Amino acid sequence: MSQGPEDQPVQEEVVEEVKPREPLSVLEILQLVKKRDLFLADTHILELEQECNAAEPEDVAGPTVKDGGRRKAKDVELLYEELQKELWAVVRESLRAPTAGPNLGLVVQVLQQEEEADKAWALSEAAAPGGPRPRHLKQRWREAVEEAADSSLPQRAEFTAGELDKYLDRLRARVVEDLGAAKRNVVSIYPEDFQGFQVYVESYHQAVARRLKVITDNQLEITDIYSLLDWLYNIYSRDVLGTVCITSPFNRSQLSPLLPAETVDRLELDCLNSVRAKVTTELSQVLEDEEKRWMETLHVEEYHITLAKTVIQRLQVDLERSASINRSLGSRVAQCSLNGLADFLYRYAFQRKVEMFHEGMQSGMFGDNDDGYVSKTIAMVNCCPPFRGFVQRCAQCDPSVSEDSLRRANKSLDHIVQQGVRLLVAIVFLQLFFERLVKRKWLTNVEPYDQIEAAIKEDFKKYRRMDNPPYELLVAEVHRRVVMEYLRSIMRGRIICTSMKMRKRMAGRLRDEGRQIKALFKDLESPSSWLDSALSHISELIQLEDIPSIQMEVGVLVREFPDVRTKHVSAILNIRGMTRQAERQEILNIVKDIESDGGPGPLSRDRALFAEVPVTSEVHCLNVGLSRIALTASSCVSALRPRRRKTRTSTQENPDDAL
Repeated sequence: MSQGPEDQPVQEEVVEEVKPREPLSVLEILQLVKKRDLFLADTHILELEQECNAAEPEDVAGPTVKDGGRRKAKDVELLYEELQKELWAVVRESLRAPTAGPNLGLVVQVLQQEEEADKAWALSEAAAPGGPRPRHLKQRWREAVEEAADSSLPQRAEFTAGELDKYLDRLRARVVEDLGAAKRNVVSIYPEDFQGFQVYVESYHQAVARRLKVITDNQLEITDIYSLLDWLYNIYSRDVLGTVCITSPFNRSQLSPLLPAETVDRLELDCLNSVRAKVTTELSQVLEDEEKRWMETLHVEEYHITLAKTVIQRLQVDLERSASINRSLGSRVAQCSLNGLADFLYRYAFQRKVEMFHEGMQSGMFGDNDDGYVSKTIAMVNCCPPFRGFVQRCAQCDPSVSEDSLRRANKSLDHIVQQGVRLLVAIVFLQLFFERLVKRKWLTNVEPYDQIEAAIKEDFKKYRRMDNPPYELLVAEVHRRVVMEYLRSIMRGRIICTSMKMRKRMAGRLRDEGRQIKALFKDLESPSSWLDSALSHISELIQLEDIPSIQMEVGVLVREFPDVRTKHVSAILNIRGMTRQAERQEILNIVKDIESDGGPGPLSRDRALFAEVPVTSEVHCLNVGLSRIALTASSCVSALRPRRRKTRTSTQENPDDAL
C-alpha cells in the first residue's frame, strides 16, 4: 500500500544562524585609516562612538565599567584625530594630482556620513549640552582648504623691500595656478551643495588678504605702495579673479576687501605725502645745485639746462603711476604735483633765482661774461615750455580745483619768459642805430640799414636756440621794434621832398628796405607778418600823385593799423611836401572819419605799432610852415654865400648837417 504525501515524514528545515559581525578593534580601524580606506574606517569609528553613547550611565555603572567607557571614548577621539589627518592630507594632495579622484571621493563620502551623524545626534536625546557631537567635519574641511591655500602661497619672508611688485607677481601666478588645478582635478568630485570652487576661491582670497595685512603693518617704500595699490585696484581683479572666472564662474560678492578701507586710505595719503616731500626737499636741492652751476659755468655757452627735465621726471613718476592705478588717485596726485610745482616756480623759488641771476649780471658782480649771460638767459627761458606743458597736464585732471595753482604757475613762467625776452631785445637794440635812417645821406647810402640787418642776423645765430613758443615772442618783439624804430625815423621829418623825383627815390628806398625787413623776419620765422605792410603803405602815400588814390591808401593804412592817428598821416604828408591845406584836409578827414566811427577799440600791445611812434616834426599849417622854412633856408644861404667855397665841401661830406 502506497503512502500519500501526508504520510511521509516531515524533514525539519535547518536555518543557519548568522552571527553578528564582530566590531573591529581600535588597531584595525587605525590600519584602515592608514591605508586610506577612509569611508570604512569612519563607519567603524561611528560604531565605536555609538557603543560609547549606548554604554550604561556612569552614575549607575561600576568602576570597571566607567574606566572602560572612558577608554573607549578616548579611543574614539584619537581615531577621529588620525582620520582627520588623512582626510586633510588627501585634500592637500588632490589639488595637484589628476588621479586623486578615488581618495577624494572617499573624503566626500566621509564628510556626508559625518554630516548625517551630526543631524541624527541633534534629533536624538543626546542633544543635551556637553555631548561629544557634532563633529562639524564639513566646516573643518573648509578650514583644511584654507590651510592648504595658506601653505601653498609665497610666504611674507620672501618679500624684499623695494621689490613688492615681484612678490605680488609670484602671488598672482600661484593663485591662478592653484585655482586652475582645483578646477581640473577636484571641483567635479565635490557635490554641488559643497560649492567646491567657491570654497577654494574664498580660501585663496583670505590667504592673500592675510599676507597683505602683514605687509602693510610696516612702513612701505613709495615704489612698493604704488605696486600694492595697482595690485589692489587693477591686477588682482583683472589678472587673478578675472582669469579664474573665465573657466569657472563664482560669486565675487562673497569676497571681502583684501585690505580695510582705512589701510588703503593711508597708502594713498602716503603717495600724496611723497609728492609734497619731493617738492620741499628734493626739488629745492635740485634748484640749489643748478643755481650753483650757473655761477660756475658763466663762461660756457649752453642753451639748454637739465633743470626742467629733472624736476618733471621726478614728479612724473608719481603722476603716471597714480594715474595708472585709478582716476581718483591720479587726480589727487596731479593736484598735489601742481600745487607743489606752482610753489617751486613762484616768487621764492625758480622765478626768484632767475631774477637774482639777472640782477647780479646787470650789476657786474659776475664780471664780463656777455656770451655766457645770453646763453644762460636763453637756457632759463627754455625751461618754461616744458614746465608749462607739465602744469597744464596736471591741471587737466581736475580743472575745477586747479585754477589758482595753474594761475600762479603760469604767472611765474610768464614773468621768466618776458624778463628774458625783454633783456635779449635790449641787447639787440644796443647795437642798432636807427637815427642814421631816413636822412638825406640815407637816400643814396644802403649802409645804415645793412648794418642793422647784419647785427640782427648775428644775434639771432644765438637767439634761434630758444625754444617755441618763447622764441616766437622774442622774434615778434624784435620785428615790431625794428618796424617801430624805422617809423620813428620817418616821423622825425628830417627829409621833406621837394620834387616828384625825390619822392620816387624816397618811396623806392622805403619800399626796398620794407621788403628786406619782411624777408629778414620771414627767414627768422616771425609770426608778426601783419607788420610788413606798414612801410609799403607809407611809400605809396609818398609816391602817389592824385588825391583820391592817396585817400584810398590812407583808408587802407588806418584799417590795417587802427592806432594810426591824424598826426602820423600829417607827418607823412609833410615828408611828401604837400603844401596845399585844402588837399591835406581832404586826406586827413579820412582818418577823422574812421576815428569818429569808434574804430576797433583798444588794442593789445602785440598789435600796437603807431601808438608808440611819436611825431616830432608835425607842421600844423603847412603853407605858413613851409614859407617859414623857405625863408629860413634862404637866410641861411645868404649868410653862407661869402663862405660858399668853404662850406660846400663840408655840406657834401655831411649833407644831413645842413638840414
